Amino acid sequence: MKTLRLPLLGGFALLALSVASFAESTQELLTQAQVAYQKGEVETAKKLFKAVLQADPRNPTAISFLKLIAGMEKKKPAGSSTQKQLEALIVPKVEFKEATLGSVLDFLKQTAAKVSEGKTAVNFVVQLPEDQVKKTVTLSLTNVPMSEVLRYLGGLADIDFTYEKYAVLVKPHVGAPQTAPAQQ
Repeated sequence: MKTLRLPLLGGFALLALSVASFAESTQELLTQAQVAYQKGEVETAKKLFKAVLQADPRNPTAISFLKLIAGMEKKKPAGSSTQKQLEALIVPKVEFKEATLGSVLDFLKQTAAKVSEGKTAVNFVVQLPEDQVKKTVTLSLTNVPMSEVLRYLGGLADIDFTYEKYAVLVKPHVGAPQTAPAQQ
């Protein structure tokens, strides 16, 4: 009977060793994930935290960090890719003399498609009162990114551009005097 206990005890010892090494490798993954997160390598951290959860589905640290990362991703501006595209798009020449804001936006939409050879389409969603759309602007720029053209245009016309995933929103500048609706 003693001979039966030895293999059984040996099996428990091997199981205990494998559980200990499993816990150490999980802890190492968790540490690597936290270090990556602190360095700002969010995608790497996310993958490592998911690996920790595969090994230990109830790991509270990994769960907390993944929730934090998910919250950050929701808050991340959706238009960052649109903005990057417009920052990279160099417009050779822009010249407007007393042009209405509506016609300027149409021109910029066409210019973006032309300069990028059809690769960049700019969709403007105009959320302005009609009188502001008809406001005239004068602007002359050469060899500037499209994002800078929009920044200058915004300053001249008292409007803000907000980059969304599929469009650029055009709104009245925050702090600009609001036009009161006509009284009847």
